[in-house]
Amino acid sequence: MDRCRFGGTAIVSAGYDAQCTVLEIEFAGDGQIWQYTGVPEAVWYRFRSVPMPELFFRTYIQGHYRESRSLTAGG
Repeated sequence: MDRCRFGGTAIVSAGYDAQCTVLEIEFAGDGQIWQYTGVPEAVWYRFRSVPMPELFFRTYIQGHYRESRSLTAGG
């Protein structure tokens, strides 16, 4: 999965698998990576282009899609 780097303080990077409709987000601080299932491709494109991805995440992604902890960065 290709990942986009984010310059915010809460989100380090994110990637999207269009076939599986899975959004993967790496969070700053603890380096946890979470997967969100059933995310439409249009939501991914909006998420990666907004000026405040943390706000978009809290408003349109968190709590709206099935989530699961995936990995931690570096292991």
